[in-house]
Amino acid sequence: MSNPVSADDIQAITHINYVTNNLHSLTDNIYEDLMDRDHEAAKKKAKNIIQTMSELIKSLSDEI
Repeated sequence: MSNPVSADDIQAITHINYVTNNLHSLTDNIYEDLMDRDHEAAKKKAKNIIQTMSELIKSLSDEI
């Protein structure tokens, strides 16, 4: 019999999926912007990725 997934684990999994799906979407969109030579849009999305990664690093540091 397998152990049920705790509510905390479900919340963590949901957050992980949200963050990674957001990053995947941003990188896909950057690819499209670069292919279209829309450098300003690509730059804006790159800054969003940096912000998301900074928040992730901070949250990981806070957990230690």
